[in-house]
Amino acid sequence: MVTRLKVSPVEGGGGSPAHMAVAEGRLARMALRFTAWAERWFPDAFVFVGIAVVTVSGAALLNGAPPIAVATAFGAGFWSLITFSMQMAFVAIVGYVVATSPPAQRLIRRLAAVPCNGRSAVGLMAAVSMIASLFNWGLSLIVGGLIARALAERADIRVDYRAAGAAAQVGLGATWAMGLSSSAAQLQANAAGLPRSLLPITGVIPFTETIFLWQSKAITAVLLLVSVVIASGPRHPTAMR
Repeated sequence: MVTRLKVSPVEGGGGSPAHMAVAEGRLARMALRFTAWAERWFPDAFVFVGIAVVTVSGAALLNGAPPIAVATAFGAGFWSLITFSMQMAFVAIVGYVVATSPPAQRLIRRLAAVPCNGRSAVGLMAAVSMIASLFNWGLSLIVGGLIARALAERADIRVDYRAAGAAAQVGLGATWAMGLSSSAAQLQANAAGLPRSLLPITGVIPFTETIFLWQSKAITAVLLLVSVVIASGPRHPTAMR
């Protein structure tokens, strides 16, 4: 069964509905072709890991390192990253637990009831995603998707699902590295998580010298404001339902 989608004109822009439908159809077909190509030919992440291991090992051997020393270094190096790996794992787990808790669900439903049109809905998703990412990137990842679903359930407003999906995850691309779960800041603030060879060079750098600097806060505020303005701008379609 084929469902026909009625595409509304662009908010704040010109062009007839028929012209917009043709443009949207071309863009959709192009996106589907790229998606099909990537799903068929783009390698799994494990392939890149294997290539990296072979490349680095080969370079070490060409540099004169004995094979046993290279193998030992890889084995010992893995366990030196366990502390940091557990930190990142718990960031994702805690984010999921908080985002799916009953209080968070009630808050998400209340936030989803605020927007009065498609633009404000997309802007709200972007703002919530980025603010949540400052506390926990895992929280942002889950909350963004949940608030996008809650807004999609509203029948009184029309939201472009593509803009909504992008806005719901913008926190992972714009502000998460400036927040409490920043990988770089977490790594440098914890002596146990730093590689032994790096600790004597950099030492421990606390949050007060990274994400809590006023310069970092100013950049974060600018990123948040600009991202919300762009996300809720008048150039994306109002609806595809």
